[in-house]
Amino acid sequence: MNRHGMTRRKFLVASAAGGAALAASPYLGFDAWAASEKASGEVKVTPTLCDACGNWCALRVYTKGDRVWKAEGIPIAGNNLGRVCAKGHAMLHEVYNPDRIKSPLKRVGPNKFEPISWQQAYKEIGAKLGQIKEKHGAESIFWLQYPEGNADVTFRFMNALGSPNVFSHGATCFLPRNIGWWLTVGNSKPEHDFANSRFILLIGRNLAAGLNLRKLQDVVKGRESGAKVVVVDPRFSESASIAKQWIRIRPGTDLALMLAVAHVMIDESLYQKEFVEKYTEGFEEFAEEVRKFPPSWAEEKTTVPKETIVTLAREMAKAAPRAVIHRGYHAAAGTQYKNSLQLVRAIACVNGLLGNYNQLGGLYPAPKVKLGKPDPNQYPAPPPVKGPMVDGSGDPERYPLTPKGVGISHAIPELAIQGKLKAGFVHHNNPLRTCPNPARVIEGYKKLDLLVSFDYVLSETATLAHYILPESYYLERDDVVHANHAYSSQQVAIRQQVVKPLYDTKPLVQILIELAQHLGIGQYFTFTLEDWNRAALKPLGVSLEQLKKEGVIDLGGQWQPGEPHFDTPSGKLEFVSSTLKDLELPAVPTWEEPLVSPDPKDPHSFRLIHGKQAHHTHARTANQPYLMKITTDQDWGRAWIHPDRAKKLEIKDGDCMTLTSSVGSGRMRARVTDGIHPDCIFLPSGYGIFSRNLTYAKKKGQGGFGYGVSYNDFLPTMFDPVLGHAMANEVIVKVTKTYT
Repeated sequence: MNRHGMTRRKFLVASAAGGAALAASPYLGFDAWAASEKASGEVKVTPTLCDACGNWCALRVYTKGDRVWKAEGIPIAGNNLGRVCAKGHAMLHEVYNPDRIKSPLKRVGPNKFEPISWQQAYKEIGAKLGQIKEKHGAESIFWLQYPEGNADVTFRFMNALGSPNVFSHGATCFLPRNIGWWLTVGNSKPEHDFANSRFILLIGRNLAAGLNLRKLQDVVKGRESGAKVVVVDPRFSESASIAKQWIRIRPGTDLALMLAVAHVMIDESLYQKEFVEKYTEGFEEFAEEVRKFPPSWAEEKTTVPKETIVTLAREMAKAAPRAVIHRGYHAAAGTQYKNSLQLVRAIACVNGLLGNYNQLGGLYPAPKVKLGKPDPNQYPAPPPVKGPMVDGSGDPERYPLTPKGVGISHAIPELAIQGKLKAGFVHHNNPLRTCPNPARVIEGYKKLDLLVSFDYVLSETATLAHYILPESYYLERDDVVHANHAYSSQQVAIRQQVVKPLYDTKPLVQILIELAQHLGIGQYFTFTLEDWNRAALKPLGVSLEQLKKEGVIDLGGQWQPGEPHFDTPSGKLEFVSSTLKDLELPAVPTWEEPLVSPDPKDPHSFRLIHGKQAHHTHARTANQPYLMKITTDQDWGRAWIHPDRAKKLEIKDGDCMTLTSSVGSGRMRARVTDGIHPDCIFLPSGYGIFSRNLTYAKKKGQGGFGYGVSYNDFLPTMFDPVLGHAMANEVIVKVTKTYT
């Protein structure tokens, strides 16, 4: 047993089984509680939605007396099918985290706060925001959030204030993926019928670490039924370990691979001709373009042997239409490279060559649930704010493809430094740790005249806030009804209170309703959360009481294979994007070099890449002792480096290295492994916490700074020319052995 009473092995075994009790929480003396008579109190089960990551898995949380006891998954839930990951179990403990903020706080000095009442906080925020709005206009105010089920309420809040500036984390995560699919097929990003596939290709997508429990289970089902699973990745990822084949590729060249695969399929007439003729637009132009990119050319770009490329194309084509290429997420198809948008377009087009849209074992549009809205006669809604965001999102002359409501979050510090942003609200987000170039982010956020945080701990960003309005932890609150929870059927779910708030905290919706009364926009917030949720459920014929009892309700609408439909201007899959053509941008997927490349003559020069681990989410989980115990026990914070490159630098496994870029420097220990492309060095994300207020994220002997480093420490502030995204793998670092 470790000092917290649970070994890593026991914790993981319990997690895999789908239910783990809080058997020995280090928070608030759980052992003492367990020994008390409370442990034998009434057992209650409350359905809710997890908040350990963005998947929002459905849980049944058990309480004994007034304490959280354990959790298990809800089998019907499309997101997780009854499973709960290590994060989901561990983050139950956070309700008892001693670092929690216990009441509204006002900053009175550097890292110094004093408790104040909610009314005082509302009154002072209202007065300051009113002055800022009068002097600088509503367009100087922003809202930043990790996409949340409460987003409709936050958009209403910002519309009421008259500001279009609602940002998500999309420009540092998924923006090219969403836009690339929209340009090609018109519909929102598709889902995958992995369980019925005969060939599954994951390009940089690590389902076993950037953890999606449902999709990972479906991939395994497909594999067990005979599907070949192939992973294309610069490193041997967790997903590669369950694949039949790992194709090691030079980072930033996945686009070249896809163009060459398309070349082979068209050159050898392996594509689904009937599908292409009936459901696509611009094939001839696409075919002419990819003729420029044979496998021999791609081999030079990717270091993938041309024979491997030819075999990959032939095997996928043979399995078509029950062959599928994953739609992508944060890796190569996300906000990593200058050519990421082109890559997504190419992936969508090659899926088109496979003819797999709306087919068994292919891609399909996920069934959507349309929720109702509060009656505008009873609850008047503010008019939507017209015009682009302050960062240029939605502006025809700047970033016409970047949606309002997503925006470019890492532009906020630059806009603050320029004086274009003066006040902001940050909810469920920590940009000081999750955006590039933290020194620049800090400089920008310090320029704001007013920063309001809704955090539950003093994160890096909350530490800079002028006011903190602490949101109740997810186990302590109700949220807006959630409708995007399933993959193949229509489902509605709800997050609801499991235990009463331990401290003077409130749910976000309640905070906004109360704050609105002090901002002159109270007429738009006369509803309650219950009013909102009942209105949302009205068109579905589901009562709020029923949903709270069950947690998740399946509404039917199960996806069935059939004729595909594309919501593009042409009504077809567009090999040639009419939207890109109208914008005078490259309309056919074609080769585009990465922004930067390592110097082949310099043994110290590497491209820095990064990726997730299954037990961490962004920077949110590094203050959780059980999850950090997994990291430290396994020494999983090390940087991966190839043996050939390490040897030239006299670096051995476990040695300390120094990484240096144009904006930052950091030290970490080496993991020397064949499982990484020689051109790059890999850092796991989620570490490098530097808030001194987070007890469990600290590492002894480092002055309160957290375990490991973050890739953002090395990443300059950059903006992709088409979408403005961060291009987070377009950074070269110098690697040296550390001797002291």
